[in-house]
Parts: sequence; C-alpha cells; structure tokens
Amino acid sequence: MTNSNFPNARMVILLTLAPLACNQPSPPGSDDDAGSESMGDSTSASETGDTTADTTADTTDTGTVDEPLCAMVDGAQWNYVVTNTGGQVLGMDNTQASDTTWQGGPGWELTDSPDAMGESSVSTLIQTGDRLVRVHREEMDQVGTTAIIDYDPGFVRCSEAWTTVGVVEEYLYDRTEYDGNGLNPNLEPRGHTFEVVAIDQEITVPAGTFNCVKVERVRTVGTEAGALAWFWFAPGVGKVREERPLDMEIEELVSVSIPGGANLP
Repeated sequence: MTNSNFPNARMVILLTLAPLACNQPSPPGSDDDAGSESMGDSTSASETGDTTADTTADTTDTGTVDEPLCAMVDGAQWNYVVTNTGGQVLGMDNTQASDTTWQGGPGWELTDSPDAMGESSVSTLIQTGDRLVRVHREEMDQVGTTAIIDYDPGFVRCSEAWTTVGVVEEYLYDRTEYDGNGLNPNLEPRGHTFEVVAIDQEITVPAGTFNCVKVERVRTVGTEAGALAWFWFAPGVGKVREERPLDMEIEELVSVSIPGGANLP
C-alpha cells in the first residue's frame, strides 16, 4: 500500500433533534476537508426496496458539493441507531476516530463499541487522492481478536468526487482475512461500483433533516456479488443514513461530538 501525506480533515456539524439544514460552516482553519460514516463496517442495512427514506431524488441535479463529505478528526464520535425495516430498534453503533499512522503515513483508527454480543472492531483508514479508504480491520469478541483483515489497495468508504449525478465508478481491491493470530490467510478479490444518485436529496433522521448526496453501492466482484447498499452523506457532516437490503437494517445518525466543533445534541 502506498500512502500519501495529507492534512487532517476537519468539519463542523450542526445537528439538533428538530429538522435543520446542513449548510454548517467549517471549523477554523478548514474549508475543504471532511469525513464520513461509522467508516468501519457496521451491520446496518435495509429492506430490498429503497422505501423507508424520502427517496425523491433530483436526477437532473449536477454540480459541485460546496462542503466536504468525508470528515475525519481525532476524537470525533458518531452515534447511530440501528433498526430493522419494521422500525424495531436493534441497537446502537457508536464510533470514535483517533489519529494513527499506517506504513509511515497518517491515518485514522475507527473504533466501534461492543454490540449486544460483545463484538467490536477497529478499522484503519487513510486518504488517497479524493478517496477515504479502509486498509486494515481487526474484529474482536469478549475474549480477544477473532479476525484480522487487510484491503489492498483499499476499500472505498467515501469520496469527495461524489459531486455529479449519474457518475458511476468501479473500484477493485483484494481482501485478505487472517484468523485472530494473523495466520491462515484467505484472499478474495472484490469490487464495487459507486453511483451518485442525487446531490441534494432531503432526508430526516433522529439528528435532524439534511440535504444529502445519495450514493448507491453495488458489489461487482466476490461473494454476494450484486448486493446493494445506499448511503446518504450530508456535506460538512458525513454519513447520516445507511441502508443494506440484504440485511434488512437501517442505520441513522442520532448524535455527534467533534473536538473544536459541535457537540450535539
């Protein structure tokens, strides 16, 4: 993996439990860089249809997103509620970012809190060009590490290039999974296409109402080829909603805490 040096992204997030717009200003010293999702793999998903959110996409909308979509800053926390398609709450997905290094270059670790089964994960992300990619992941249970996974050249989690409706890009990578001791590697080539469905779609989540970039991801190579996922990113905020039809679950932003920025609600 070749890593490039890049400045840490910063963002300001303005969220309330009442509807609001997402055109928040960036924090002092930043107007370009920002962040995303629980960028680790949460188990969020949705029903087979894309019907649980406001899906009125402006398919003619093209142009430049004024605020960044991918926001990573040391100490930031994103909290999401996970529900099934019937609205039943399954749990919370709480993720914290911290600065780290990867192969001599800067990066971030995203630590997910343990779920109801006591399972958690730590993912390493780096910036490569306009893309934020996952390069490493460790999965744990109550006893210890259960799996170690490397991604080469990286699994795309967010991109600042998602600015024009209808653009489709495919990214290929190798996923190598080891056991908890770092042994018995299992390599699988994988690939996904990412299509920008809308760049100004309004949706409401527990944290508020946002005008979002909506992206559809389809697995093209590897197991579960054809599997869909939808992501909504609010400029200057990051991921506010995620749906995965295969799992029939939905993840929505509830609160966020950003050092030097907003601490809401």
